[in-house]
Amino acid sequence: AGAVAGAGAGALAGAVAGAEAGAGAGAEAGAGAGAGALAGAVFLLPAVFIAWRIRKEDPLFAGLQQWGLWLGSLGGTDFRAANLAGASLRGADLKHAHLAGAASLQRTDFRGARNLKFAYAKGTPLENPAVRELLTSCQGQGNSYAALHLQGANLSGANLARADLTEANLSDADLTGTDLSGARLLKTQLIGADLRGARLTGACIQAWNIDKTVDLQAIHCHHVFLELGNPKSRQPPSGAFQEGEFSKLFQEVTETMDFLVETKLELAALQRAIAKLREQGAEGLEVQGVERKEDAVVVHVAAPPEIDRERIHAQALREKPLEMKLLEAESRAKDFETKLLMEERHSNVLEDILDKSLQRPIHVNAQGGNAVTNDRSQTITGSTLTGVILNQGDIHGRLTQLAGNMGALPAAGAGAETELKELLIRLAEELNKVPEEKAKDAEDVTEMVERSMKDARKGKPSRLEATLDSLRESARSLDNSAVVQTVSEIARLLGG
Repeated sequence: AGAVAGAGAGALAGAVAGAEAGAGAGAEAGAGAGAGALAGAVFLLPAVFIAWRIRKEDPLFAGLQQWGLWLGSLGGTDFRAANLAGASLRGADLKHAHLAGAASLQRTDFRGARNLKFAYAKGTPLENPAVRELLTSCQGQGNSYAALHLQGANLSGANLARADLTEANLSDADLTGTDLSGARLLKTQLIGADLRGARLTGACIQAWNIDKTVDLQAIHCHHVFLELGNPKSRQPPSGAFQEGEFSKLFQEVTETMDFLVETKLELAALQRAIAKLREQGAEGLEVQGVERKEDAVVVHVAAPPEIDRERIHAQALREKPLEMKLLEAESRAKDFETKLLMEERHSNVLEDILDKSLQRPIHVNAQGGNAVTNDRSQTITGSTLTGVILNQGDIHGRLTQLAGNMGALPAAGAGAETELKELLIRLAEELNKVPEEKAKDAEDVTEMVERSMKDARKGKPSRLEATLDSLRESARSLDNSAVVQTVSEIARLLGG
């Protein structure tokens, strides 16, 4: 600004000189004097106006201002490539200093520095007049610094009470002992900031962004608000935070990652994605809890302090849709497998019925020496056909014979043969006792026992499991605890 002002002054001097020359010439030439003075005024007035607006830091003349500051810095202190991180420039006269291109200005102390506005600081936060004023005075109470770039600023002990810091970037800033009482910290970036000894009573911390490096232990805070303009969002709802309570309440939040899901399938996919990341080395990832918000659910995933949560969060979001597709494919495959299994079971039941019908003789009653071939009262034992008459002796014989001719059972454990024989004989005796109205159910149990033994010999676990489920269901239909218990023990020995 000084350089441009000097340029303006030079223009002014030139104009004045021109005016004087014009006046001298006018003494000799007469009417030419008025024309020379007018020409000088035409060049003088814009130069004076521009210099004035530059000194007022008018944004419209920012380009000219930076040019002037650069020109002025040619003879000033050169800080290019200098590492000023943590340096103290308190009270220093920085007129015409060249701060642009400094290696680091992080947490540099500019408190009380003079003529900072005349330093060339293009490309740094010091370009902004509000930032310069705050860093040199540390008095920003009640002012608005919304969306300002203050990353790495040294504001230790500054007064920012009731200041508006909405969406400001204060990451890595030194805020030790800073008064932030009643300040608006909506969406304020505070990653890596030092808040030890800061005062936060009455501040609104809605959606502020802190991480595990922010030490909340030494903060002085009576209460805070979680939503702007909502007294009900006060924390704690009444009274004041006890020692360490503020840190416990808000530090734990920094060690979780939140995911939004809308369906059960999406939730299952997220859980599988988290498990997959854990297997790949992201140890300590655990679903901590879920919270319903309107039509969606927020899933809180705990993450250890040392983990790169940003990277893991992004990976989980990439894995989730892939896991959703896999779950959908697995669901379709399972439905198809279930359908095939049901068809196979139905086919096997029909096959067994047909086998038994062909193996057992049909008893035809004869009267007066004439065969009654159309008699509908024929008795077919061992069948599931409607209208059968239970032959309990046949059931007992079948189960006893099964116990005596068990054969190899790959599905059963070692030494299970003797126990199975005893259970089959016990079941035969219990089924002999069932009342006539339960005859059909007793027949079903017997058939399912035979089927189970047959599947156990074949060594097909999936098929055996389905058969044993049907056996248990048939046993329950008898409402006989002894039968149910015996069947359960048989199923256990067969591996069900």
